[in-house]
Amino acid sequence: MNILQVNVIEGRDLVACDSNGFSDSYCTLSIGQQKKKTKIIKKSLNPKWGETFLMRLSPLDEKLHVLLQDWDQFSSDDFMGECFIDINSLDDTATWYPLQARQNKDDFVKGEICIKARVVKSSNIVKDKIPTHMLTEVNNRVTKYENENDIFDLSAIGLEQFPDFLFEHVAHCDNLDLGFNQFKMFPSLSSFKKLTQLTLNGNFILTVPGEALDLPTLKVLSINGNHLISLPAEVCKLVSLEKLEIANNRISELCPEIANLPKLEELIISGNPLTKLPPNFSSLTQLEILDAGGCQLVKLPEDFSTMTKLLEVNFGNNKLVELPNQIGRLTRLTILNLMDNKLTDLPLSIGNIPGLGKLGAGINIEGNPIQSEEIIKKYKVGNDQLMEYLEKRMALSGYSLPEISKIPKHTPSTNTSATPLNSTAPKQPPQYSVVDSSKIPNGANPIDSPQQQKQQLDQDVITKTIALKNWVISTIRGEIRPKIGKIKNQVLRCVSIQEGVGIANIFKQLKPEIEKLRALIPPTYPIPPLPQNTTSGKTFSGNEKLEQLKDLVALSIDDYDILFGVLYQLIPNHSEPQLIVSVTQSLKKIKEMIP
Repeated sequence: MNILQVNVIEGRDLVACDSNGFSDSYCTLSIGQQKKKTKIIKKSLNPKWGETFLMRLSPLDEKLHVLLQDWDQFSSDDFMGECFIDINSLDDTATWYPLQARQNKDDFVKGEICIKARVVKSSNIVKDKIPTHMLTEVNNRVTKYENENDIFDLSAIGLEQFPDFLFEHVAHCDNLDLGFNQFKMFPSLSSFKKLTQLTLNGNFILTVPGEALDLPTLKVLSINGNHLISLPAEVCKLVSLEKLEIANNRISELCPEIANLPKLEELIISGNPLTKLPPNFSSLTQLEILDAGGCQLVKLPEDFSTMTKLLEVNFGNNKLVELPNQIGRLTRLTILNLMDNKLTDLPLSIGNIPGLGKLGAGINIEGNPIQSEEIIKKYKVGNDQLMEYLEKRMALSGYSLPEISKIPKHTPSTNTSATPLNSTAPKQPPQYSVVDSSKIPNGANPIDSPQQQKQQLDQDVITKTIALKNWVISTIRGEIRPKIGKIKNQVLRCVSIQEGVGIANIFKQLKPEIEKLRALIPPTYPIPPLPQNTTSGKTFSGNEKLEQLKDLVALSIDDYDILFGVLYQLIPNHSEPQLIVSVTQSLKKIKEMIP
């Protein structure tokens, strides 16, 4: 079975059907029972569609029927002309076809339509090894993508390789889902010059050829649940990558080149038999989320503590016997999962991480052979109690974190003190040593003088400010921006005026808090411009008022998203408590209003 590729380009000198002297024209293509419809171009006699469609051809199909109509809101659509194109005459060149009147009808018709079409021969499809039933499903998915213009979803079809003929049909694809197919090798997709998100979960991929990673625009790559043994050194070619998911594979060692991804913010490597992280892992300076749960990790490099942008870390179900002494440097952490490891104690410095006991999900030490009964007792009460105890324990010990520049690079973690040891020196007490809980005052810090109490009060303000900053950053990145992105897709696709008004009312309610946040941004701070095309992927409802409403709401959403993006960049470098508190208060209200 062959495929007909039809590009409806434009029309010219069409008949005016409306009282304003124009027409709201659209084109319908028909072969047998198949129909494809273009978008409506309003108030024009020379509409430009520029849309491409795929249609299945049977041996009986000889002509393509092209019907042009004027859309009317309150009555039936008006006939504007038609033509029949001989399929055997198509040669993939743009051709003007004169519109004709219907037989036995008194129609006034004029104008032409420009169409470019070609037949993709079955020999090309055989080359791609695509059976007929699968080709039919691919065609249906292409149609859905053209209508929704969101994710090109080819998941769960049974593909063993990517169909080459699709590179022309969906040339501008930026989000491709090939999950749960039969791929055994990473497909070569470099022809997609705008690809930003690629999903290959649930396949049987064993290897990734280095040349297949020539995807400089890719931001998200998901290869979870395959049979990968390793990643190639060419992974560093993914210079725009922000999120990498390779969970539940068979990777026993990460290549050092993975640490050369300059924009990587989220790394999911859980469920792999990894025993260690690369020695240069701390070079991932932008990393905010690390999920390494269910691996075989025994130790972390000491310079892991220099990855100070981390917000969420999962080391659950590993074999860690200790943590880096300076882990307290990770002051932005709001989630630290350490459950089901082999930890007998926690480093003194961990009391320096306020977010684990304040606003975040906190620290999880379930399933570890912790020897300190006091730690276990405080943990059972709650994270706040545990972190308060650890903080006081750190203060009592007199321990202070060294400068980041003094943290040794690419060396194993150790429990010993910061004093260098040699082979003849006596062993020093570990920094994990437990402080007698009876020496820790209940409800007060071990500081008595007024000056020291003031210093402690100032430190408490700093600690709480850091915790709030971490919550703000995590909330913007993980909750608010993803939610408003989904709402934008929803509003662009809605065809019901009630649904459109409902979404508009939500964003109307957000406006007071949005303006409060906007007022907190310094006047000299650079604000990115709004994107040129805010309505890409819009489904046309045929209701002019609804379309205007959708455009306005989409514009507002983009404006809000830019504001949140600015705050996301601004907050980490800001230390004024009042500003952080104001941002936190507004974000909490916004979270409650967004569904």
